[in-house]
Amino acid sequence: MTDGTSEPVAVRAGAKQLKSIQVARGFAALAVVAFHLLDTEARYFSGESLLPGFFDGGQAGVDLFFVISGFVMVLTTRGKHGSVRNVAKFAWNRAFRIYPTYWAYFLLLLPIFLLFPTWINASQGNQVNLFTSFFLLPSNTLPILLVAWTLTLELWFYIVFTVILFLPERLLIPALAVWFVILVVVNWNGPISADPFVQVPANAMALEFIFGGVTALIFRRISRPVAIILALVGLAIIILLGSTPPQSITAGAGLPRPLTMGIGFALLLAAFTAWEHRGSIGILRRLAILGDMSYSVYLGHILVLVAMGRVWQSISGPFAGNSVAAGAWLVLMVLAVLLFGYLSYRLVEKPVTGLSKRWQSRVFHEDRRSALMTR
Repeated sequence: MTDGTSEPVAVRAGAKQLKSIQVARGFAALAVVAFHLLDTEARYFSGESLLPGFFDGGQAGVDLFFVISGFVMVLTTRGKHGSVRNVAKFAWNRAFRIYPTYWAYFLLLLPIFLLFPTWINASQGNQVNLFTSFFLLPSNTLPILLVAWTLTLELWFYIVFTVILFLPERLLIPALAVWFVILVVVNWNGPISADPFVQVPANAMALEFIFGGVTALIFRRISRPVAIILALVGLAIIILLGSTPPQSITAGAGLPRPLTMGIGFALLLAAFTAWEHRGSIGILRRLAILGDMSYSVYLGHILVLVAMGRVWQSISGPFAGNSVAAGAWLVLMVLAVLLFGYLSYRLVEKPVTGLSKRWQSRVFHEDRRSALMTR
């Protein structure tokens, strides 16, 4: 999953970019890749598994993405509450970050689904609702692109936060608190079973968005010694208490997952961003490119893994029991995912972002510099 906001984030207008956020995005994307790589190995490779079992925990990359999303939304809208113009620009930017790149993948998969329907959504009997998939609406079936179920939740977060932006900024914390209480009460006895258009708003994973938003409000006040403590506590919560049960595409997993993984990742993110704010994250900043292309990696990685898994099945006859050959192919699969993600970022995401800025400047009558400042 991704937060759909892979552009660099500035602490404030004219300030240095938070490379820590980009690095965290890259880590989240790689975690999800690792999780699905484990499944790909089980499906297409014979013999004993070469991948470590802890790759299963990679599904928590989704939780980190949601925390990052809340952080970014709150940070980038400071001082912009209560203005219809700013709210409209927020909605514009979020729609352009999610939809165009996703639609490119939708259109890529559409002819495959029409010609070879058994290749798509096999886990749910190859059932796909093209209308809800295209618009990322709540549905009882997975979208045509499997991982896009998280984008439906992301869009709901954006809708709620758009409403919050109409309020004076002094009401941000109370609004997030009310949202938090509602989600806890609704999910107290577990996820509710209802129509998808009810389940998505009630999904407790939104708590992770709230935790990320609170983190954005406090990270600049955290000293480096406190950051170390927060990082250790967050890591302990994730390792010792972290819960990532199977995720319903709409109803969610109840309270244990967001109250463990969400809080744990929020503490880690607070520590990481605070550390950078008070200095630098050193050589780790070089990994920011992984965050830049994280949305493309997230959207495209299953397509690449499945394609290369099928290729391995067709050519691995003489090497079926050769762990060296299988391991080399697994490494090649990861490299292919990264290459495909980078090309998608350069050829699809970046042009779309540039087009969005140009159109936004015309719609909102801004000059180019102003459009960049409100990114």
